[in-house]
Amino acid sequence: MPSMAVANNNPFPLPATLKADVNFWTKVYSEVTTNEGFIHDKQHLNIIYTRLSFNPGTSRKARQDSIDSKKAHYQKVLLELASHQHIRQRSYEHKRIKALWPKGTTAKTFRDAAENLRFQLGQADRFKAGVIRSGRWQDFIKREFKAMGIPLGLASLPHVESSFRPDAKSHAGAAGLWQFTRSTGRRFMRIDQVVDERLDPYLATHAAGLLLKDNFKKTGSWPLALTAYNHGARGVQRAVEATGGPDIAKIVREYKGRTFGFASRNFYNAFVAAHEIDQNTADYFGDIKRESPVLLNEVTLPTYYTAQGLIQAFSLNNNIFKSLNPALQSPVWAKNKYVPKGYSLRLPLNKQPKSVTRLMASIPASEQSTQQMPDVEYKVKSGDSLSAIARKFNVSSRELAVTNGLRSRHKIYIGQVLRLPIKAKKTLSVYRVKKGDVLSSIARNLGVSQMEIVRLNRLRDKNQLYAGQKLRLK
Repeated sequence: MPSMAVANNNPFPLPATLKADVNFWTKVYSEVTTNEGFIHDKQHLNIIYTRLSFNPGTSRKARQDSIDSKKAHYQKVLLELASHQHIRQRSYEHKRIKALWPKGTTAKTFRDAAENLRFQLGQADRFKAGVIRSGRWQDFIKREFKAMGIPLGLASLPHVESSFRPDAKSHAGAAGLWQFTRSTGRRFMRIDQVVDERLDPYLATHAAGLLLKDNFKKTGSWPLALTAYNHGARGVQRAVEATGGPDIAKIVREYKGRTFGFASRNFYNAFVAAHEIDQNTADYFGDIKRESPVLLNEVTLPTYYTAQGLIQAFSLNNNIFKSLNPALQSPVWAKNKYVPKGYSLRLPLNKQPKSVTRLMASIPASEQSTQQMPDVEYKVKSGDSLSAIARKFNVSSRELAVTNGLRSRHKIYIGQVLRLPIKAKKTLSVYRVKKGDVLSSIARNLGVSQMEIVRLNRLRDKNQLYAGQKLRLK
């Protein structure tokens, strides 16, 4: 396996057989906007049949109808080319489509092409906006990657993943500047209902560097390490085994892995195109100015605080505070959870260390705690459904699904413990004691008096609670 230092001399090679693919992605990123797109062959990206344009505001259904209509048209033409019938009667369109393919293209190839039609939406406007946004973080990303000993060019990867939007979320559940899924993200970051570090550009950047570095160690080259960022290191290792070596071009062209779909197959090509544009933006977008780097101060919280207590202490606008600390989740803003102890709070640069210490000391005792607010939980019973549980506690099914990170609202099982949104506490009749709980904090967080809990549960000693104990609240 080559060392990272050697690999860095030419970290992102472009094999001749992949140049057409990279050219395709260069067009997608720089020539066609999100109101346009290509109908093309998904195996041979240099075969572009037409460029579609949509009026701004066109509905998704209308767009899809137009795409489907064009696909049907080209499928018909390709099948007619494959049939070799009525050659003399073929139209200009037949001749135009045939000319896109190499001379001597077989009937089988045309039949296959009829099944390989694909639409690719343009990204030029998003890419340009991403270039402008990238100025906020790219200097930091490069410093971080330099310290890790990995290629600085990897700082272009968010163009492919998120267009440098730290709040970006995908249908597959990936989130943040670097588009980590929960499962991969949890290898490197904290991801729960209180803090989701995928949404913090700085913490997620460090995690992305660790993942890329690990991918390189497992695969031996940066083209494969990048492909593994999308497809997983083990998946790339299977591709290497199946094709007989680490040749990225051979893997892209020949590997037929069941889960090695269009996105995985084209991930490296798309990155190379994005990196080229990122390095030479004036050639593609003219003279554009990137935003200035974000300058921040950080303070590590010595205990638990309400978000509102911190906002008031530092005299910050609520939206500014949220934008500086995007990893904090909705339960924190809804006063259901404290900003956790040890959290690195981000503040404007004008908040200097001495003033920060003084302002922290001014936070009222009522806005801080020595421990986190406990979760309120419900154990799923036979016959339960998420919608029925939601109705029982006067919350929505969506809230319940989001709180518990459920991908499907229909997949819960007997014995599963669900966390309930804070508003459910008002209707909660039983609370299960957890390790470290004390009666005073339970009462405070659930909005019930200690005396009432003692009375309802006939507690002889309010200081003798045990984990798993059920306390009646009504």
